[in-house]
Amino acid sequence: MLTTEQAAYKLAFQIADALIRSGAGSANTTKSLLSIFRKTDLRDVTVSVGLGQVTISHQDAPDKAPSTRVFESQPGTLDIQLRTDTGEVLEDFVLGRISAEEGIQRMDEILAESRHIGHRLTMTGFGMFGVGFALILGGSWPTAITAAIVSAVVYGVYALVQRIKAPEVFSLAAGGLTAVLGATVAGVLFDITQTAVCIVAALAAWLAGIAAYGAVHDVITGWYVSASGRIFEAITSTAGLVAGVTIGIHAMRPLVGDSVDYIETLQMDDSRWALTVLGAAVVSAGFALASGGRGWKLVSLGLFGGLVQLGVLAITATGISSFGAILIASIVAGILSVTLTRALNLASNATLMVVLLPLFPGMLVYQGVLGVIFGLEDAGENVLEAAITAFCLCMGGMLGQYVASEILWAGRRRQFVRHHPGQKFRREMANEENFSDIMVPIFSKPFTS
Repeated sequence: MLTTEQAAYKLAFQIADALIRSGAGSANTTKSLLSIFRKTDLRDVTVSVGLGQVTISHQDAPDKAPSTRVFESQPGTLDIQLRTDTGEVLEDFVLGRISAEEGIQRMDEILAESRHIGHRLTMTGFGMFGVGFALILGGSWPTAITAAIVSAVVYGVYALVQRIKAPEVFSLAAGGLTAVLGATVAGVLFDITQTAVCIVAALAAWLAGIAAYGAVHDVITGWYVSASGRIFEAITSTAGLVAGVTIGIHAMRPLVGDSVDYIETLQMDDSRWALTVLGAAVVSAGFALASGGRGWKLVSLGLFGGLVQLGVLAITATGISSFGAILIASIVAGILSVTLTRALNLASNATLMVVLLPLFPGMLVYQGVLGVIFGLEDAGENVLEAAITAFCLCMGGMLGQYVASEILWAGRRRQFVRHHPGQKFRREMANEENFSDIMVPIFSKPFTS
């Protein structure tokens, strides 16, 4: 039989493991863990969350040394099902529906089930990435179909290299090499295949984007250690992919000569709205599928991503620059992601990652770095454009989240004061700590319980 403190620690570390592995930010993970200790009436608890490491300290009395425990977990990307299941356990415990022991038992089952990866569905999701990004970049349908096949094979190679426990940078390099080989073969066999579009579409999901958004979120909220880790993760991932692509190009050019264009300046195609919006919807739905989203949640996120792309195209058509259009659209997306948190039963940050992915400038980073390697003009402009685009996306999404979350909390405060006159409202009160509120973006550091 576990003591109250032991049960709280065990449940907290299980929740931390699940949130970190499912790509949750440091601020939200910290608040989630502190809510567990507040529920068990353990005071003077300090939680520190880094990239893959959680430190929890508890001081029983002012004259006693604090007890500190450290837990390490493997950081992961978005896992919608794991995040949702974990949130339900956390909410049930904080609201008193289950005990800590029941929560531990449920988390054991959830964590065990989450380790069984469905590679077929994930590969299907990556195939959808290929189709969607090819359409966004103006590729033909044959190119989109080829990109889908190449993208799925790239994921398969990546998963195979990961299975032998190789460092991730080598897995990504193998993926980049595979993309070049696959696109080259398709370009030689089928003249209608656009090789450069096929390569970028197959790799776009792997390029800097998701990690960049998480890094900016952590920087703004003051979590500089985890932000640094995410930034280096984005740099390393892009470097691995570019290394593989570079090796592939050098290996293939002696065989195919100049008949295949490996590097082109690719931009979003705003001349055919229907296919571009469809491409964005397919990308968001593919990301949701690869991240464990199923059923109506997958469909909703796909439609949301398509609507965001439509908004960017519509705003650009009014004469506003593409950067301004992306900023405005991401602000609106940030507001909607918070507003829909309860309906989707998904953290607003997770929703934004899915619906903004089609707009992230990974292909510009790719083109800029490759341009530098192969001595092409305007390579630096591509990198600068990518940085500005990423800034607009991240800052816009964060601003939208901030405005929406503050409005919601202000409304909740007025409701609380009306029903509980004379009592002071605090966001961290136990009866306010349902999962939907915990996952609303945090714009301060909740260090202690």
